[in-house]
Amino acid sequence: MFKRLKIGCGIEMDSLPSAVLTGIITAMVSWLPLNPEENLFSSLVNQSEFLVPVYLGITFSVLFKYREKFSEMLVKVMKGIYDPELKFLVFATIFTITIGYPLKRFSCEVSDFSSLIINAGVGVFLILMALLWPKLAVLKRIDEKLPEQPSILDALSGGILQGFSVLGNLTRTGLVMAGLVVPGHSVKKSLEWGFMVAPAYFIFKLATIKTWKPNEPAWIPFTAFLLAFASSLITMGILETLAEKNERKFLAVFGLIPLLTLILEVIS
Repeated sequence: MFKRLKIGCGIEMDSLPSAVLTGIITAMVSWLPLNPEENLFSSLVNQSEFLVPVYLGITFSVLFKYREKFSEMLVKVMKGIYDPELKFLVFATIFTITIGYPLKRFSCEVSDFSSLIINAGVGVFLILMALLWPKLAVLKRIDEKLPEQPSILDALSGGILQGFSVLGNLTRTGLVMAGLVVPGHSVKKSLEWGFMVAPAYFIFKLATIKTWKPNEPAWIPFTAFLLAFASSLITMGILETLAEKNERKFLAVFGLIPLLTLILEVIS
């Protein structure tokens, strides 16, 4: 894809542009209602070479972004206080693994085209939520009766849907967002909780990668890691700002993204 270039000590530089593109594109797409391993994106770069450092970069970006909140949770735990958001993260992680591991263990997969259809269906649901907000928040009354927010219901819906997203090239962000807006939570809060629980998904994905043997010097995968880290932080910040400005418009545009992706895949 890229012309081979060489520098002083004979290091081939054709993989550097691939590392740059993989880090930026994968990080940005990971927070949209898409899947970065879809053919539309994986065909742009050699993802297999840099998926490990890129997913690590995305994971560390979440830990860095919410470092103060995570620290406060740990301090409260040491005092015997269990924050509702900590309970959400723990239970959502458990549900993610409980659903995701058996699916991977028995090699359950959804085909690429079926994944596109499902992602488009998630997009349609998000658009309907935007048009009828908050009337479609059918679980709102149930969720409000629970003593804590986020509740065990949120952990259940978010964790299970995140676990199912490992089936194929399904949108983790779109599914988790759908599961969290149904109880009537704000779009920004749903985004934030979806971001915070994402490390469970990425670590699970990393654990399922059987082998990774980079052929490049260490600084090239590290470049992919750094760019994924920075791009992920920027993308999360932009999305939270946009969601806070206008929830309904944001949700509608968010839902349109997988629909447009399906159209592009069909006509390409």
